[in-house]
Amino acid sequence: MALNLNLKERLEPLKATFSRLTQQEQLMVMAGASGVILFLLLLLGFAVSSAIDGAEHRVTVKTDQLSQVLQLQGEYRARTAEREARMKELTRSNLRLVSHVEETARQAGVEIGQLKPEDGEPSADGIVESRVDLKASNLSADRLQEFLTKLEKGPGLVIVRRLKVTRPYKRDVVDVELTVTTFKAKAS
Repeated sequence: MALNLNLKERLEPLKATFSRLTQQEQLMVMAGASGVILFLLLLLGFAVSSAIDGAEHRVTVKTDQLSQVLQLQGEYRARTAEREARMKELTRSNLRLVSHVEETARQAGVEIGQLKPEDGEPSADGIVESRVDLKASNLSADRLQEFLTKLEKGPGLVIVRRLKVTRPYKRDVVDVELTVTTFKAKAS
């Protein structure tokens, strides 16, 4: 109540001053006050509109980021499943690399001059790399191609890591040095 009375007391001098103005002056004061109020409402509207636009932009950015995260999550799950499938395949593999290379060479008619097997240390995942270095000489191009194709299409994962082809003075044969690698996972 005291606030109401205090406000009324403060408005009394303004009312008295307003009533002393002519009708034209009163219209000008009301138009000016209306203009100021309208201007303040427009400023408030622009501020609210700007805040809404900013919030919509942030929501759009966050939605895009979320869709990227979901896409990456899907890719991660697919790669994890693929990795687990490879690990199962490597665990089931019982490929004996030296025997495989010798059998493939026999089938392709390739005489191996030197064969040097080597096993690596297990990795953190328990994967062991087996490697065979071999040399063969006096190979025709078709025998070499057949040998490499049979190695590649054989059972298990077999990779030719290094292939060095040299041609002696005879043009129809080549000498090769190659490294063949396979991987096997230790069953846990």
